[in-house]
Amino acid sequence: MINEENSRDGVREMRSQPSRGLSFVRFCNHTQRKVEVIWMNYEGARVKYKTLEPEEFFDVNTYVAHPWLFQDALTHERLNANLKDVFQPNAWYEQYLPDLRSGKINPEDIKPKRVTVNITSPLYSLKYSAMHAIRKRIKDYNHVHQLELPRQLQNDLVVLMKSSRIKNTI
Repeated sequence: MINEENSRDGVREMRSQPSRGLSFVRFCNHTQRKVEVIWMNYEGARVKYKTLEPEEFFDVNTYVAHPWLFQDALTHERLNANLKDVFQPNAWYEQYLPDLRSGKINPEDIKPKRVTVNITSPLYSLKYSAMHAIRKRIKDYNHVHQLELPRQLQNDLVVLMKSSRIKNTI
């Protein structure tokens, strides 16, 4: 569940809500990075569950209204889960509801199944990728204005560098 308050990294604060809706998931790391699997607890704090190696998977039993985040273990860059920033589990039986309602299957015929959650790298614009490459080579944002870049790009880079400091902490 997403709460509308702002968190320290400028993203809306997320926290788990009480739920009885079980969800069985498999987190699959489809990147060449080590990925931290993070559950947002009831207070909105990040709880690191596991670090996945490239192409590794991890099965977890969780609940509806329990958000999960994924980030690069080295850079803390946020990664996608099924092409979204945050994974919000659905109840395991939701995939069967249309067939149950139409009478195609009977309740006794359904069995819990794990849902696959594909962890991937986000697709970035050329500008964003170039700014991150520059950021890796400059330690202090005060030096950005010495670069031969248009003023708007310099300002964007300073904003990126300042926000990256905050996001790199859990």
